[in-house]
Amino acid sequence: MRSIKIIFVVFLTVVLNSISVVNSQEGGGVAFETPPGQSPIQAEELPMDLVDDFRAGDTEDDQQYLEKGRKTKLDFNIVGKATVIDGDTITINKYKIRFSGIDAPEKNYRGQTQFCKGPKGVWACGKKASSALRQLINGQEVQCTDEGKDRYGRTLSICYANGMDLQAEMVRSGMAVAYLRYSNRYENEQIEAMIAQVGIWGGPFVEPEQWRIQNRKN
Repeated sequence: MRSIKIIFVVFLTVVLNSISVVNSQEGGGVAFETPPGQSPIQAEELPMDLVDDFRAGDTEDDQQYLEKGRKTKLDFNIVGKATVIDGDTITINKYKIRFSGIDAPEKNYRGQTQFCKGPKGVWACGKKASSALRQLINGQEVQCTDEGKDRYGRTLSICYANGMDLQAEMVRSGMAVAYLRYSNRYENEQIEAMIAQVGIWGGPFVEPEQWRIQNRKN
């Protein structure tokens, strides 16, 4: 069933891209949703070296993280004000939290920011993903589950704020991808984003995991 879904999405994406090319040639252009700008939330960014510590293991096979499917009831063990590090990483009090099931473009990986291409040109998708998450949280209390630790000591979590599944909204808006290698929890939201061609799906981009691998070698 999953294979059929993926094949359908690929086919539909090809058709939409073909239509976009025709529209562009006729002067119609392609509708592109600009990622959210800076949020008024006062969430300070952490130092670069601390960010690198959090992100260092994202390309490793974290076998400790196994998707158990969507839970009907989530136990929020971690609650408090969040500090946004990037599009899929926050801190709450003493907890260093890595969102489960998604992967966002990098804001600051080894001193580098990830860029993506869209109909309006190249844009800093890593920074925009971080801004989008701050805007979603909007200074409100964040509630997170405790899905266990990865090998780097980060807590893997599903987090909510303002009644929203933050991971789902990030993927749906094209500010993160569903981390399908580990989880299919947000696969449907990714399909929505692909069809709508929002965020990073508005043009060619390198998957965040692959981008980290490429820049780790440099």
